[in-house]
Parts: sequence; structure tokens; C-alpha cells
Amino acid sequence: MGRALADAMPIVRGRSAPSGVYEERELTEPVDLCDAHGRLDPDAVGWSRRPLVRANLSGHPLRKKRWNFWNWIEPGFVLSATLAELDYASLFGAFFIDLEQGEAWRAGSIGLPGRFDLPEHVERTIAWRSGSVDYENAVDGDVRRVRLRTPTTDGAELDATLVVEIPPGQESLNVVVPWSERRFQLNSKHNTLPTSGRICVGERTWQLDPDRCHAVQDWGRGVWPRHAFWNWGVCSGVQDGRRIGVNVGARWTDRTGSNENGIFLDGRLHKVMEDLRWDYDPADDDGNWRVHSVHSDTIDMTLSTRFPHRSRTNLGIVRTGGVCAFGTWSGRIRVEGETIGIRDLPGWAEEFEHYW
Repeated sequence: MGRALADAMPIVRGRSAPSGVYEERELTEPVDLCDAHGRLDPDAVGWSRRPLVRANLSGHPLRKKRWNFWNWIEPGFVLSATLAELDYASLFGAFFIDLEQGEAWRAGSIGLPGRFDLPEHVERTIAWRSGSVDYENAVDGDVRRVRLRTPTTDGAELDATLVVEIPPGQESLNVVVPWSERRFQLNSKHNTLPTSGRICVGERTWQLDPDRCHAVQDWGRGVWPRHAFWNWGVCSGVQDGRRIGVNVGARWTDRTGSNENGIFLDGRLHKVMEDLRWDYDPADDDGNWRVHSVHSDTIDMTLSTRFPHRSRTNLGIVRTGGVCAFGTWSGRIRVEGETIGIRDLPGWAEEFEHYW
């Protein structure tokens, strides 16, 4: 692997031009992400149906990035929680959006590195308590018990107790993306995980129905360039008795021969080995986001925006911002010769730029 892409990533807002179709290697045995010198191990490059890569990051001062991210979404709301270590700072963030009323509550903090013990493996328990913030993601076999309690910026308390169940045979999308031996990323994406429990914000309470509410996990570990730009989109829900999930991305994987595109149908992952085209206007709060394959008829979906969630941070060394549009997806997917129409399934699409 060369170093041409190590510190430069393409930025073209509002549209991505697919580069082509390629064959990605499926990993079937455990492997370390890095060698003894902290460089990318070529044997780790590929994708897998379950987490197989140990994120043994070392070296690369200030460039290592680790995060554990969850979204819980149903047609009426979305809850998000993130713990992230950027090597020189640690970030906690959470928000709850009432999609029916168009209301949002946010929480977050920035601190010194090392606040969170983010492990090298995906399926590990994490707990963090600081002042009035209480977060735990406890792994208990095929169940994830999540506890989140935090004050929001407007003074209300966000209090959630969630039970995420991993259905039998559920697969995940795990991919190692190589920019070079010095810059690389491991992502583990989990979709359509039924969730029960309760969310309270102030005096209001939402009860979670596992037939309607699904968890999406994004677990990331890697060594990033200073400047990064990405698209990410997710569809997650139940239609006609089938659990349907779609994970799509763009920009950050361009010209690497890897991507994070995949379809989950009743828990089975179907890897999409081509770059997808994104068409949208990031400045239009009411605009649609279309994602489609141009080399095949695998995906053609459009997100209708219900709530655009914009965020921006400027702390000098860290500058980040973008928009995540929550709404419903419609269109079609094609899996093993079967075309499946998508009708108003919940999800989101986003564009973010980072100097980190």
C-alpha cells in the first residue's frame, strides 16, 4: 500500500461520483489490525460478518481515533449516545429528538484524553460515570443493557434504560479501510437490533416497542488524517414482517478498494461491493437525499427529511461540523435476485467534515 492517500481525502459537497465495482476480501479468522510497529497489517484488510479484528492501535501520536456510537430509532424518535477518544481529547455526546413534535434535547462534554476505557474488541462492557452523567453498555450474552443518564443543555434530565437484543444468526458489517500503512480505519456496524425499555426527558416518557424501535451501533478504531470528510446513511426497521437494514457510506473510502455498503435482511448481511452515488443539497433542510448504485440495480433509495440535526464545534485544534438528516427511506433494494420495495422506513443520512 502506498502513502498517496494518507493525508488527503477528496471533498465534493452534495454529490459523490462512484469509481466502480471491486472485489473485497472476506475475513473468516481473527486477526490483529496492526503489526508490532503500529502499522496496518495487510492481513486485516477486508470485511467480515462478525467482529474478527482486534484494534491493537499504538504509536501515531495525535492521529488515533476511537469511538463507540449508538442510535436507537423508530418512526417517532431517535436517541443517540457517543463516547470518543481523539488521542488529545475525549468527547461525550448525546441527544434525543422527538420526530413527531420536532423537538430536540442535547448533552455533551469535552475533556482530557483517557476519560473512557474504549476496548480493542467490539463486544465488551463499557461503563463511565462523571458527576451527574452515568453511562453503561453492559454485554450479557446476546443482550446489551444500556443505561444513560445526563443533564441536557436546557436543564432537563435525559434518562434512558434500554435492552438491546441480538437476534439469533444476526450478522454485522465489519470492514478495514486502508488509506496507507500509516492511515486506516476499522468499523463495525450493527443494524436492526430490537430494543425495549424506557426513555425519559424531563417529565415526558417514551416506552420502547422492540417491533418498532431498533438499535444501530457504529464502533470505530483507526488512525486518521488531520482532515476528513464523510457521508453515512442508515435505514433500519420492519416491513411486511421482515427486518430490513441498509448501511451506506461515501467519500472517506474513495479509491481504497473498500467500502461500508451493505444490506441486512432478517439479520443476514449482503455486502455491496461498489461505490454508490449520493445526490443531495446539504444546505436544504427540507431536501431529499438519494443514494443509488450506478453499476448495478442493488440500491436506489431516497430519504425524505423530517428533522435536520446540525452541529458545529470549533476549539482550534478540533473543528467539526455537518448535518444529519433524520427521516424515512423509500425506494428499492435487490438481494440475491429479489427486488424489495422500501416504504417509509426510518433512518438518516449525513455529511460531516472534520479537522481533528
